[in-house]
Amino acid sequence: MKKSVIFLLAAVLLAWSAPVTQAQSPATLSSADASFLLQKTLGDWQVIKSNWNPEKQEMSKVSGRATYSPSTTDVSVKEHAEIVFADGTSKTEAGTLRYKKSRHQFEYVQTDLATGKEVILFTGHWYPDFRTILMTASPSSKNKNAKPDEWRYVFQENGTFTKMVHQANANGKMILTDQYHFTPASASTTAVLR
Repeated sequence: MKKSVIFLLAAVLLAWSAPVTQAQSPATLSSADASFLLQKTLGDWQVIKSNWNPEKQEMSKVSGRATYSPSTTDVSVKEHAEIVFADGTSKTEAGTLRYKKSRHQFEYVQTDLATGKEVILFTGHWYPDFRTILMTASPSSKNKNAKPDEWRYVFQENGTFTKMVHQANANGKMILTDQYHFTPASASTTAVLR
């Protein structure tokens, strides 16, 4: 009797956990689906970058602008952002977000200026239930035991999107360190930014 109760409990637990596991599985995309998804990033954007300030125990915010432009050779968009800090200095961030059909994954790549070769920094998949591309840093030869950084591109229903950067803290727990919120630049703002 005891064995049948345990078996029944295990069966119920297994049946209950299957939908949860399926909801967290990445979707398989065609190139057309991936292209449609990446098109949501195209254009000129106002960016609010928030990053965690451990001394103040709060997020500090800076603004900037970004442009996502289409590629003519593959399913990808070129990302170019310029963030302006309170002291007037700025930082440029650039790379390419693409869908690699042969690997069935999204990739974030940058070109190594010294060699001219592409370096895959992040790889990931589309999670439609969360409207998110979840990307994980490519393995580093520096520290094989460290948890890799994670990026999340989260698409909102209002046409905006957010890029969230998570890194492991000293205890190995993943924490939000940077968040970029992209809103469309208006026509008048775009003219000023160029």
